Amino acid sequence: MVRLLALLAAFAIAACAPLAAPTASAPQVGIVAIEGGKVRGVETAGVTMFGSLPYAAAPVGTLRWKLPAPVIPWGDVIRPADRLPPECPQVPVAPNALFAPAVNERSEDCLYLNIWTAAQGTEERRPVMVWLHGGGFMQGSSAVPMYDGAALARRGVVFVSVNYRLGVLGFLAHPELTAESPHKASGNYGLLDQIAALEWVRRNVAQFGGDPDNVTVIGQSAGSMSLNLLTVSPLARGLFHRGIGETGATMALLSSRPLAQAEANGAAFAQSVGAKSLADLRAMDADTLAKAAGVIPGTFEPIVDGWSLTAPAEQVYRARGQYQVPLLLGSNSDENPLDAGVTLESYRGMLAQMFGEEAGELFALYPATTDQEAREASRRLMTIAMAQYPMHVWATLQAKAGSTPLYLYRFTRRPPVPAGRYLEQQATPDLGAWHGAEIAYALDNLSVRDWPWTATDRQLSSTMAAYWVNFARTGNPNGPGLPEWPAFANGDDSIMQLGETVGPMPEPNGAVFRVLDRHYRAAP
Repeated sequence: MVRLLALLAAFAIAACAPLAAPTASAPQVGIVAIEGGKVRGVETAGVTMFGSLPYAAAPVGTLRWKLPAPVIPWGDVIRPADRLPPECPQVPVAPNALFAPAVNERSEDCLYLNIWTAAQGTEERRPVMVWLHGGGFMQGSSAVPMYDGAALARRGVVFVSVNYRLGVLGFLAHPELTAESPHKASGNYGLLDQIAALEWVRRNVAQFGGDPDNVTVIGQSAGSMSLNLLTVSPLARGLFHRGIGETGATMALLSSRPLAQAEANGAAFAQSVGAKSLADLRAMDADTLAKAAGVIPGTFEPIVDGWSLTAPAEQVYRARGQYQVPLLLGSNSDENPLDAGVTLESYRGMLAQMFGEEAGELFALYPATTDQEAREASRRLMTIAMAQYPMHVWATLQAKAGSTPLYLYRFTRRPPVPAGRYLEQQATPDLGAWHGAEIAYALDNLSVRDWPWTATDRQLSSTMAAYWVNFARTGNPNGPGLPEWPAFANGDDSIMQLGETVGPMPEPNGAVFRVLDRHYRAAP
């Protein structure tokens, strides 16, 4: 998963105006009884937000690198739910970054979720959308302003955003952890957090006017990879009923590693920080561990642990063993950032290393004669191979099963990034429809950035939000007044364009996909 998992960390230095978290000074309404006790949310413009609802006990002390434990009740006191939670320990992004949280706090006690609802009673049974944030399984938070759920709540859903353990604290596999586990598995604690949150939603969301029998998991980047993995995890079956994946699938070159390899990596990490035992690791400061692990992609991420994940996702899909739910999947047209270090020589070497016998064909499709041309060719080809192609494989394998609706898109709109605003004080490059650019549109949250949005941007955001909510409601994005979105079928060479034009278009990268099909399907 190496380079795609690095994308969001690279993009996370983008600047935007932060959205203030709700405070206790706002009018408080909506006392709700949930597991653990009663909570009181805060209402703004007809939507009540319940922030920092615990779905598991704090994973600290002896609970570090353990399965999510039950919530500890707080008695008869009404717990304020007017603040978004701290982010889980990680290497932080810049304070003014695009993916920086609105809450400037970090804590190992971070297993919380947030709910936005406009329901007036528990009998309403509105569709539920559960947002899993991106960040390469290394960074991220449910408190990022772009992930605010109020706009979609006004459109009729109950919106839930989830924190889950990250990096070394979320995905450390280690021989001692495996030995102490009753399931003889270790490493997927962040994924198990997501499953625990979905279990909590099933048991509690009706109290917020949500329908526990109509839950859509929606995620971007690592969040979309998580959805992909949840569809093959035996522990997640029945916990959700639809899925929306935005650029992230553990397919092709992004396949999950086996437990033994991850254990070896974990033991090497322990040695690097001077920990002679699991007890030493549990005694170390969480932020120290996160800093030591850094943001080197590919080290701490979901693995095939033999219990929560029994085989790589692609293998399960090829055997048609996935959990069958309607899916809406897609990617953006310019996912991969321009790498200034690429030269013509390194570009040729990268193709040979990654694609072997197919390197020549791929170079012919994306040729270069100079270093500058090589940088752009590398950007275009890596966007296809690491972002668009895994989503294509996911959709194609799902379409072969043919038992649930499937919709595939390509986001092509270039957001109007002001000069110098994306890469902080640097000049803004031509990023195109970059990794994560679709989020604010789909969640109807353009207002979190003071960029010069046009009528085209606002109309696209309204259209995408309507598609996403319709899909969560019925499993079909189509609805009155919207351009018709045809379902994706096996062998189909058409996808839905979401950009200046909204409508079906031929897949522009079919030639590359066919070369990659030969390469990856011939691989063991």
